[in-house]
Amino acid sequence: MLNIAGGVRETPKKLAPAIRGRELLSKQELALALGVSTRTLTLWMSQKRLPFFRMSSRLIKFDLERVKNALAHYEIREVAQ
Repeated sequence: MLNIAGGVRETPKKLAPAIRGRELLSKQELALALGVSTRTLTLWMSQKRLPFFRMSSRLIKFDLERVKNALAHYEIREVAQ
């Protein structure tokens, strides 16, 4: 359920399977969990590196597990010589 302007509204059907039963983090909480700034998260969002849920025009939430999986694609591995 989403709390919208004093009332309660059901989670949109297209988001419901993805977020049901999971704890979603705010941008500040995710920044602390990853050890980066909120500005870095904003940059990564604009570069489409991070999956996020836009709950409204100003409310954005993140699933930590999905974010970590997405960032794993950008990991640089050292090549042995």
